[in-house]
Amino acid sequence: MRQTPIAYFARHGTTIGNANGTFRGAKDFPLDEQGKEDAKNLGKWFSNKELSAVYASPLTRTRDTAEAVAIPKGLKVQSVEGFRSLNVGYLAGEKKSDHEHVMDYFEKNPNERVPAGESINEFRARTQPPIKKILVEAAHSEKPVLAVVHSSIIHELNHIITGDHNQTLVKPGGIVGVYQHPTKGLALKALLYPEIDEEAKYHG
Repeated sequence: MRQTPIAYFARHGTTIGNANGTFRGAKDFPLDEQGKEDAKNLGKWFSNKELSAVYASPLTRTRDTAEAVAIPKGLKVQSVEGFRSLNVGYLAGEKKSDHEHVMDYFEKNPNERVPAGESINEFRARTQPPIKKILVEAAHSEKPVLAVVHSSIIHELNHIITGDHNQTLVKPGGIVGVYQHPTKGLALKALLYPEIDEEAKYHG
């Protein structure tokens, strides 16, 4: 297996939504003070690593995190509309503890749309093409590609590669590496802040 990942998928830094245990979704939460530190730490982690490109969703929390890595390298953050987080509709900004099992219902019924949001299958149809496009680009690039995304995108990356959307998750500011084996295909590894308590499902 290649020692260096062909791509990195980093989760944006912490926001008040993460800290307060609320659904984030399409709501444009900015990084909080811890999130700004998370972004700085990502910049330090990548400081001695070459990258060919940096991508991010259009939301503030991902762009600001991505810029902490890209700007010191003289790279421009390229916005990817399809990398927006799962739109959880009316749940955005709501306490998860007040809506227990709601997202479980929508995950078990992937064609049903969250009111004012989108269904899991609509989310997958929107996010799989840009994820796959970046993986193809990364496989043919001499340097790894970085995508700074939401937890829901990392779930879908897992779903595409392993069939299990919970297999390799990370906390805010964490990194998942995508490795390419010459015969076995793609594999994932949590490189920074692996998720232990599965804080998020499809809503970051």
